[in-house]
Amino acid sequence: MSVKQNVIALLEENRSKVISGQELANQLYVSRAAIWKAIKTLKEEGYNIEATPNKGYVLLENSDVLSKQGIAYYLTEEIDIFSYKTIDSTNTQMKKLAINGGKNHSVIVSEEQSAGRGRFGRSFYSPAQKGVYMSVLLKTGDSLQNATMITIKTAVAVRRAIAKLYDIEVAIKWVNDLYYRGKKVCGILSEAISDFESGMIEAIIIGIGINVSTDNFPLEIASIATSLGLQEANRNQFIAEILNQLFAIIDEDFKLVLNEYRMASCVLHKQITFNQKGEQFTGLVREINDLGNLVVSSNGAEMVLTAGEVSIIGGNHGAE
Repeated sequence: MSVKQNVIALLEENRSKVISGQELANQLYVSRAAIWKAIKTLKEEGYNIEATPNKGYVLLENSDVLSKQGIAYYLTEEIDIFSYKTIDSTNTQMKKLAINGGKNHSVIVSEEQSAGRGRFGRSFYSPAQKGVYMSVLLKTGDSLQNATMITIKTAVAVRRAIAKLYDIEVAIKWVNDLYYRGKKVCGILSEAISDFESGMIEAIIIGIGINVSTDNFPLEIASIATSLGLQEANRNQFIAEILNQLFAIIDEDFKLVLNEYRMASCVLHKQITFNQKGEQFTGLVREINDLGNLVVSSNGAEMVLTAGEVSIIGGNHGAE
């Protein structure tokens, strides 16, 4: 790592604590001048570092710049992290990484996305320094059904991370949107890379977009989107906690995770509208079955939805 990267790693490890320039120089085997230059560059990049004469430097608690070092400090396992100031789409870049030999559990994060993607080809509003925009690579030899289970586990993992760090309860809208105070706060986009000969999934790319402190949404989504309202969140810690929860939940019994998913669902026993083969239906959600599919009663018949999008009639998405 460069001197700058090593300096921010040490400051992250000692966030809110003063470290002298000499101590930094001694630990990194560089000159005081090199430390000063690194600190100057970090400040220019947006890090909130305070210099105290005759004492040293401190990374303030409210400093919130995404970095590989900042995320790694809070992780329970060592992984490849790629951090960007701006990017077209973390999922698009992760696909390229996967094709070129990216490692399992690799993650790409960005301060903003110029072409963030949601489900069904929609865009995902991703303003700078206002959210969490990340993609994770999971290498697997699973079937498509197991890939669906991973999507469900991801929604629960993100929900757990939000509850643990911020004591905020969010609802899950089938399959993988999270809602807070009746509006969408998080979208999850899962994309599979498959082997056509074996019919197995080689890798799954999980894109996660969370509105952390976004306030001015575009007019077309202002009535349906919201943020967690966290103006001073440590997004490095937030991303790391999501990853810790995700890597842990992958090995959990799906039945237990599914029970948690059901308890957080905002669609159970609600009237919904949905499309099947180009035709629109209205129905009552009876249950989420053991495969994570939605069981709906519509026009006297039972229908099982394995994918797609549903809309709640009346718009009650829970997690008020």
